[in-house]
Amino acid sequence: MRSGRRFTLPIDPWPQASLAERTAVGMVLTFLLLIPFCAAGAALFVITTLTAYLQWSYDRGASLRALIERRIWAPMTRHRRLVRKA
Repeated sequence: MRSGRRFTLPIDPWPQASLAERTAVGMVLTFLLLIPFCAAGAALFVITTLTAYLQWSYDRGASLRALIERRIWAPMTRHRRLVRKA
């Protein structure tokens, strides 16, 4: 037996909305969610770039310091060493 009631989902905020209206609302909500995701992606990109630059500059500084120590300080300290003969 059929009743005269129409079947609807239990949660239907717009029972009279057409498919085009529902699609438009869904697209707007999707695009509103894209804004924070794009901002988070841009922030992660900037953080990653800064971290890579800091690591690169630290490696450059460490290698430059090692080069200076080898070229300048090593010959000076070599002449001042005491040689012990056993």
